[in-house]
Amino acid sequence: MSARAFERAVQAALAGADVRGARLLAAVSGGPDSMALLHSLLALRQELELDIVGAHLDHGLRGEESAADAEFVRSAFDSLGLRCIVESADVAAMQAAGMSPEEAAREARYEFLARSATACGAWAVALGHTADDQAETVLMNIIRGAGLSGLRGMSALTVMRRGGAELRLLRPLLRLGREDAAAYCEVLKLSPRLDRTNLSPTYTRNRIRMELMPALESYNPAVRDSLLRLSHSASIDLAYLESEAATAWERAALEEDGSVRLRLDAFSAIPDTVARRVLRRAVRSVKGDLKDVESNHVEDMARLMAGGAGTRLDLPGGVSFEVGYEAATIAAGKTAPCVSGIEDFELQVPGRTESGSWIVDARCVERGKARLSARPDGMAASLDFEQAGLPLTVRGRAPGDRFQPLGMAGSKSLKDFLSDSRVPRQERDVTPLVVSPKGIVWVVGRRIAHWARVTEGTTSVLEIAFRPAP
Repeated sequence: MSARAFERAVQAALAGADVRGARLLAAVSGGPDSMALLHSLLALRQELELDIVGAHLDHGLRGEESAADAEFVRSAFDSLGLRCIVESADVAAMQAAGMSPEEAAREARYEFLARSATACGAWAVALGHTADDQAETVLMNIIRGAGLSGLRGMSALTVMRRGGAELRLLRPLLRLGREDAAAYCEVLKLSPRLDRTNLSPTYTRNRIRMELMPALESYNPAVRDSLLRLSHSASIDLAYLESEAATAWERAALEEDGSVRLRLDAFSAIPDTVARRVLRRAVRSVKGDLKDVESNHVEDMARLMAGGAGTRLDLPGGVSFEVGYEAATIAAGKTAPCVSGIEDFELQVPGRTESGSWIVDARCVERGKARLSARPDGMAASLDFEQAGLPLTVRGRAPGDRFQPLGMAGSKSLKDFLSDSRVPRQERDVTPLVVSPKGIVWVVGRRIAHWARVTEGTTSVLEIAFRPAP
């Protein structure tokens, strides 16, 4: 491939990103890929009206070698008359804090790039990832058991959040190979640096590149191209699913004060594969990314949403997930421990009672004027006022509670009723009970007492409706 062909391939990759007139922060390590990236952007600078700033992070892992890399990059930008932001990071200290070498280096790099892009006002950070990197990424994700997003690999343009700021990552070389980048450097008579850590079997990606890919090529010499086709196919399918998820998000999600509420009624109508993407988007909206959020976390969230109110889950990164009667809430901060019972309070009849997490409206009407209709969530009830009796209190379950469910001739233990009704264990202690001097009048959200039902002989109807406090 000629130098001109290489540059045109980069230009074609940039065409879809609308970079004309933009300032780009070019992440340059000093290796062949990043040097090819830098010089191809320079070749296109006038035509695309680009403003280029450099960025280099010394990870401090190779002593004098990495310091020499930093000086090489600094000198390269000085010779080109371009500004370059050069910093160092203590990646070893991050490893000591429990991160893997790869994870520590990645986090340090993204934090540096996000901060530098903000400081210089760059529209995006340009990275030198090639088609070989893409194939290795897809293969590594397959090994890890990733889903469709993992099969897509890296995108030509990725938007993420770091430190509260939006970070755009642009990859113009994603359709070009390492050999293309090396040949381009040779034509331009560049002398890139070689990072010896790229030869270390300590890192997973290096073993995939040096051991696994050659082994797979013995079965299929074009395995890299096969992996790239898989990535492209997954990208097409994901684009459709993400479009459907965006539509579902508008129907089901409400973002407010750093949290996301998902309406249970709207969410239940979303197809499973789209629903999982909505859940991931909700977590990303609150957390800023999906780091450490695995498919099992998403499946747990979906299962709890289908189960019922009162369930909670702590997600990675200090994010909580809690299911209420009408919506599930994803918010920053771990959930409080689920405590047994509900704080007792007396209902104002007639009137409105606000206590803890509940707002309860109650009114008495003649039987012929009763108008309260049943709600799908079971949070409204009509009772025989005289049979129910006063005062009415709301409390949680207690040992020895018995209940006569509507339609049953005799009573049974409340514990058995909740179990037979398949109420999740986590929900049983947070299910409100409306109680009169005669006993349990209503297991809220489930069933009223048979003896408190409205009959032909009822003269006054007591209408009660519960809703969560905002």
